[in-house]
Order: sequence, then structure tokens, then C-alpha cells
Amino acid sequence: MGKRAWVAGCITCFAIGLALGGVLPDKKEETQKVASTDVAWECKELEPAVSKLKNQKECLLCGENSKSLIGYFRKFDDIGIISVNDWYVLGLKVRNYDEHGNLKGALGGSDMGFVSTGEDGFRFRTNRNSDRGIVEVTVEYGKDHVLDEKFAKKHLCQECLDKLWKVMETYGEEGKLAEPKALCLVDFQTLELYSLQGQNVSYFVRDYYVQVDAGEEETGVQAVYAPVMVKEK
Repeated sequence: MGKRAWVAGCITCFAIGLALGGVLPDKKEETQKVASTDVAWECKELEPAVSKLKNQKECLLCGENSKSLIGYFRKFDDIGIISVNDWYVLGLKVRNYDEHGNLKGALGGSDMGFVSTGEDGFRFRTNRNSDRGIVEVTVEYGKDHVLDEKFAKKHLCQECLDKLWKVMETYGEEGKLAEPKALCLVDFQTLELYSLQGQNVSYFVRDYYVQVDAGEEETGVQAVYAPVMVKEK
């Protein structure tokens, strides 16, 4: 292209820009304006809490409270989900066990189930293939899905209350109150708690691999029995 043709092309482009808006837009300025409308997000932690439980044996997690099924599930090498506000405990049953906690062989096929903690509580849909050590759970939220701090303070000892508070960290819009879901994962063997708050979170709970996908209306949990492979002799 000759010099005269190149100059003519530049003049034409400039003229089109003037016709459309007077001046050609500043892309950097436009990007800054879009960015300025973005919502700011932040991690939200609950304020430290003091337990009001006087008798540690009545703790729903580590105690001997007859209203808690944790004691029953402790005989299984398994993990579960706790609906904290009413302390409903769902054993995932990743592998097959008998009622005494002994492992059983393959039972053939898979099973599906549904349970609700109440009209305004959580709804659990399970899809188990315990023969292969795989369980998928979908937890749908009810109206009362936000953590009831008063209930937790009343029924958990200080140590267990601190453990629960650590897994209640959420990520939300800046300036708004933290509203963690009243859900957590529990290891029946160690009584350690794990978060079900974050989106696309995965971690190992001993020999179990857990994938969590928390949305606005439901949380999906997939648990797989995945022990470390032993080198063959």
C-alpha cells in the first residue's frame, strides 16, 4: 500500500469515528466503568461464640446425648452429613456394613433414597452404589437452612462449638451478614467436621475423597472410597 493510500485510509476511519460518536471511545476508560459496577465479595467468619452447655456429656457431637445418632454411627468406618439446626445425621454408607459395623461384600446393584428434616428443613436425595464405594447426595435447602447459632451454643460443648464455627466460613457480598448453611460433613471415626459451604471444593477425609458443589438452592456431595494403593510384593 502506498503512503497516500495509507493516509487516506486513516482519514476515512477518523471520519467514521466522528460520525458515530464525535470521538473514538477510550477502551481503557470503558473497561474501568464496567469494573466499577462489579459487586465486591469477601470471606465471612462467625464471631467467636461461648457455649452455654453446662454438662459436656450432653454435647450432641462428642457426648452421650440420647437425642444424637452420632454414637450409633461411630461404629461404622464411614462419613456423614449433619443438619445442624435439628441435628439430623445422615450416614453416607459409602461401603456396605452390617448393623454391627462389620464390612460386607457386594450386595448387588445400587439404591436411591429420599428423606426430609421437615417442611422448612433440608431434603436429602441419595444415590448409592456401595458395592463400588460411591455415593452421591443432593441436599435441597428449605426456609430454615441458615445456621441457628443459639441452638448450636446450647447443645455443643466449647470444643465442638469451636470446631463447628471453623467450618461455617462463607464467601458472600461485602457488607452483608454471614448466613452459613446449617450443614457440615462429619467423620464418624474422628468426629472432625468439614465444610459444605464452598463451591467446587474437594478434599480427602482419611480414605474418602469428597467433592462438594454448593449452589444457591442445593448442595451436591459426592463421596468415593479411595484408599492409598498398596504396592504389590
